[in-house]
Amino acid sequence: MLQVVPMVFTESRHRLCMWHIMKKLPSKISADVLDNTDLRSCIHPLVWNVYIKPETFESRWNDLLQTFGLQDHSWLNDMYNIKHLWVPAYFRELPMCCLMKTTSRCESSNAAFKVNSTSANTLVQFMMCFENRVDSQRYRQRVSEFKTSSTMFTGSTDLAIEQHAFAIYTNVVFAQVQKEIIKGKFLCYITNQSETSDSSLLIDVTHLDKRNNITNVYQVTYNNVDQSASCSCRNFIRIRYLCRHVFCVYRLKNVERIPPQYINDRWRRDALPKHVFSISSRYRVNPHAPSVMRNEILDLVTECVDVARTDEDALAKLVDQLRDFKINVLSRQPLSTTENESNESQMEEIVGQPINIPVEVANPDVARNKGCGTHTRISGPGEKAKAKPPKRPKQLRLCKRCGLYVDDHDSRNCLKVAAMKAAKAAAEQQRQSATGD
Repeated sequence: MLQVVPMVFTESRHRLCMWHIMKKLPSKISADVLDNTDLRSCIHPLVWNVYIKPETFESRWNDLLQTFGLQDHSWLNDMYNIKHLWVPAYFRELPMCCLMKTTSRCESSNAAFKVNSTSANTLVQFMMCFENRVDSQRYRQRVSEFKTSSTMFTGSTDLAIEQHAFAIYTNVVFAQVQKEIIKGKFLCYITNQSETSDSSLLIDVTHLDKRNNITNVYQVTYNNVDQSASCSCRNFIRIRYLCRHVFCVYRLKNVERIPPQYINDRWRRDALPKHVFSISSRYRVNPHAPSVMRNEILDLVTECVDVARTDEDALAKLVDQLRDFKINVLSRQPLSTTENESNESQMEEIVGQPINIPVEVANPDVARNKGCGTHTRISGPGEKAKAKPPKRPKQLRLCKRCGLYVDDHDSRNCLKVAAMKAAKAAAEQQRQSATGD
């Protein structure tokens, strides 16, 4: 694959799975070194670090080998020779957009289709399983879209840029961006500023860990004209959303909105067109003109609500217009029953809540609850259809021989038993007499 992929996919970059390489660590290094030292806790943060430069990785790698005396370890030296194929420090310049560090993408796809299909299926069966899987994926997408559009903003900081990020990103991406904003406020601070010849600022941002220990210092280039910023950690190039160091600079410069050039379209709330979630795209609808217009009205109202979800004035204006339209429709002359029900259903679809219209309804028959008194309650059809056995008389017991409730005998001394014994004795006596003759 290492030789063929560049020949066939000329624009691609072949990389090795980091998870599989690190999984071999216990089998390649002796248990005495791995269990009795801090090698595991030191090598993982170094290898999986996405912020350091290649030069920093190489120096820290050599220091790690010297600390644990592994300079002559063959497997570690082999992995170091191909470090450009699996260490993220060497991918900093590539716009890989949420780099998959493992083979989980293809493995998850294979597992998804194996749940609904097998290798023994015919082509028709495979297509049916494929449609089921696609429908399940579309359903999860609709659920995610609903959660994104219905979730209310709960900020963790007092920064206006956090609310702007919530308004443009989906829930999943906003959770990641929010972490960067929070860490940019509490775990980063500016140590030095200097101006350049092109009216830009070179700002040094110190990065702290959870224990408030300095981990690294990054340089952010900030332009005062268009509010553009680039960080030496290359987070935006790699993942396509801003890092904590840029948000730290934006907090210093009182930038309240993320610049448009740093908003990736694939992370937006409105990345998918709204007609994908329309009723006509999901269900089989009535082709008649009134039904088509009703569905179009629902789609338009939904789209207006999504567009104005963060604008309180626009939402208030939309509510007033819908209320006026509702009043105008209900103030018409009385219509026939069919037309009235049709208009009522249309208004319920438009407004999104039931419309209460006074209707004279007769009082229902009162039925007493079970156990509330001695009156006979109303029996249901299930109780009427079920055949009930006769009630057992008091102080009587069932004789299993004659099947009667009696109080003078039981199955041991029943008359049937006595009659059977007498008949058996008579038959035996008759047989003996016949034998004697």
